[in-house]
Amino acid sequence: MALFGQHPAARPTLLMASFPAAQKRHPRRRPSSHLYYVARRQCAPPATLAQTSPLDTKQRQKSMRRTTSSRSILLGQRTNPSALVTDKHWNALPRNYHNPKPICRGSVRRVLWRDVTRLQASNWETTVFDPNSPRFDLYKWLRMFVRLLDEEGLKQKRAGIVFRNLNVSGSGSALNLQKDVASLFMIPFRIGEYFNFGKKPEKQILRDFDGLMKSGEMLIVLGRPGSGCSTLLKSMCGELHGLDLDKNSTIHYNGITQSQMLKEFKGEVVYNQEVDKHFPHLTVGQTLEFAASVRTPSHRVKGASRKEWAKHITQVIMAVFGLSHTYNTKVGNDYVRGVSGGERKRVSIAEMALSAAPLAAWDNSTRGLDSATALEFVKSLRLSANLGGSAHAVAIYQASQAIYNVFDKAIVLYEGREIFFGPVGIAKSYFEEMGWYCPGRQTTGDFLTSITNPQERQAREGFAKKVPRTPAEFERYWRESKEYRTLQRETQEHEEEFPIDGSIVEDFRANKRDQQANHTRAKSSYLISVPMQIKLNTKRAYQRIWNDKASTLTTVIGQIVMALIVGSVFYGTADATQGFFAKGAVLFFAILLNALIAISEITSLYAQRPIVEKHASYAFYHPATEAIAGIVSDIPVKFLLAVAFNIVLYFLAGLR
Repeated sequence: MALFGQHPAARPTLLMASFPAAQKRHPRRRPSSHLYYVARRQCAPPATLAQTSPLDTKQRQKSMRRTTSSRSILLGQRTNPSALVTDKHWNALPRNYHNPKPICRGSVRRVLWRDVTRLQASNWETTVFDPNSPRFDLYKWLRMFVRLLDEEGLKQKRAGIVFRNLNVSGSGSALNLQKDVASLFMIPFRIGEYFNFGKKPEKQILRDFDGLMKSGEMLIVLGRPGSGCSTLLKSMCGELHGLDLDKNSTIHYNGITQSQMLKEFKGEVVYNQEVDKHFPHLTVGQTLEFAASVRTPSHRVKGASRKEWAKHITQVIMAVFGLSHTYNTKVGNDYVRGVSGGERKRVSIAEMALSAAPLAAWDNSTRGLDSATALEFVKSLRLSANLGGSAHAVAIYQASQAIYNVFDKAIVLYEGREIFFGPVGIAKSYFEEMGWYCPGRQTTGDFLTSITNPQERQAREGFAKKVPRTPAEFERYWRESKEYRTLQRETQEHEEEFPIDGSIVEDFRANKRDQQANHTRAKSSYLISVPMQIKLNTKRAYQRIWNDKASTLTTVIGQIVMALIVGSVFYGTADATQGFFAKGAVLFFAILLNALIAISEITSLYAQRPIVEKHASYAFYHPATEAIAGIVSDIPVKFLLAVAFNIVLYFLAGLR
């Protein structure tokens, strides 16, 4: 299968299958595919074929000189113009490969040379599909992948988003004071800070946002920190923990309401948070292969197995984001040594890319990446949008001009207000017509962001008293502009094409059901069944234990030492009435120390909680399956700890 890095020409069975038809067409000539097979399996390599003695006749030199340059390029070396396949190589072919009626060997040798040359060219072309090759080309791989999906009738999910009158607020304490000793005496005067009487101060974060992002489009979100970029992306993806969405706000995905999308198709709209959260002791390969395994569809191209699919897709994603060299390196964190910060950020990007969601939001995902890597990341999203129809909203600070030009639309935020939404090509001219000046060497992204900073923006000559200054004035100017009216018209046309609760819902359901594994509920948002989720989570739990062997061995050795100490204290206790109290003390310590082992797991459980929440939002697995897998994986470890402690204590304390 060409998808998995094997060129069809490398399969002898495929080539031999074409022999009878070719023999009927040319009874006196061996078909070229036959010679292709012979050249690959029986003859010496091309470098050996080229190292032959010069020919004496000028006629043979002239016949070979015409094809020398192309062969030299494909073979990667200098070739003698008069070199031909010698009798030594010809005679090395098996007898049954020769024609019953011999023909001119010179012509057959030229055909053999031609097929060897083709073999070299096909091998060179095959490398662009191999993710382990330095010549790997993502564009060609995606084109081939999409073509294979079309050939087998596998549909790709597409989704856009419309939000109108989007108002989001957050509740919390308006003022937090640093606690000190004097705070104890101020408690009677600050009862409201310690007791909740049902009144929470609310802060308006987003005000009356309107926008449209169609399938296959990319949206760049621009604004200073604190302007509401993260809140906008979270609201688009339904990550509303701690946020309140106004009841009059409307968000739908090509006619699918947000509540229905989060209930039935949770993994189709995903949000990549700014902070990297991973299991530190897993390697990069294990982390990404797990993500690929839980999102492997039931129907795969060319009938590939789940293991082959997950392995190959992981290699492709790692090659795209420059992570191939970190396959066996731990992800790490602030305390566990692993990959660098930029590589860890790329692991987060690759993990969410493996979810294959049709709509994704990326919150400052280029933080910690160099400019070249950030550009490659955005270009990979562009290819995914062009060929797969996915939609991406990306919040980027200090975007270069090359990155900015990749996007289709831009939205500018100013202290929680929308001051522009439209094509990236007209964003600069929109603010220039408003009266702002853009320096010659400033990028468009920096110019749009600087508009929201009073210390950076510069008014054009003669517009100092005409341009808006406050966020409310910018918003008023935006709502009175022709660009806003164009957005409203496009939104209305899009909603007429994709009405709410229209046929797109049934298409999503049919596509999801086609991708789900057997024994999976039809309304479940997960692609694999519960037993498969438990199996994969258990495998990952054992990988974490194996990669952190020092922690387990330290606990075992500590239990043995404690057993030796407690057992030596009660060693030689008499087996009589006077030893009843001592025997009871031994049993008490045995139960207590075995129970205290679980205290060390509390920290790890709290540490993995945000990771499990992230995976649940990606629809990787249900959190309950992770808990079950943790119990199953702990059984042998707990058994080993109990045996190491109890056997030593049992014989040393004389509990027989």
